[in-house]
Amino acid sequence: MSLKVMQPLSAPVSFSPAAVSDLDALLASLAAPLRRASDSLLDLREAARSGTAPGRCIRCYFNLLAAAPRAEQPRLTPLRAWLEARIEAAATDADGRLLETFPVRLDAEDLESCCRRLMREVTEDRAHAAPHIQLGFRYKAAA
Repeated sequence: MSLKVMQPLSAPVSFSPAAVSDLDALLASLAAPLRRASDSLLDLREAARSGTAPGRCIRCYFNLLAAAPRAEQPRLTPLRAWLEARIEAAATDADGRLLETFPVRLDAEDLESCCRRLMREVTEDRAHAAPHIQLGFRYKAAA
């Protein structure tokens, strides 16, 4: 079995006005303590609001986590919960057929650790018949 990280798997989504408002409030609360990471805050906001780049949202989250002083890192917990509630990982075969979705858990120390855990989960805990499995992030379907 081989793994390949792929492009986003989901079509653009539109979040409810309440979800967008919640995101804006979360990011605004982080603006002062993470002012040196303002590019990542703005990139995350744009990626989430556009509904087109779930992987970029996750990358920005880990950039923010790395930029936050240890004492400020707990302030990212609500943002983490917002992202975990809306983004999932998906495994597809070489033809793009969905094999399985996984919850995204952003409790890793960095993006690489998060992705390696997902890859381990697919290779060690699953038995898919497909010889090649691609992993990607996508927005969850609206409930």
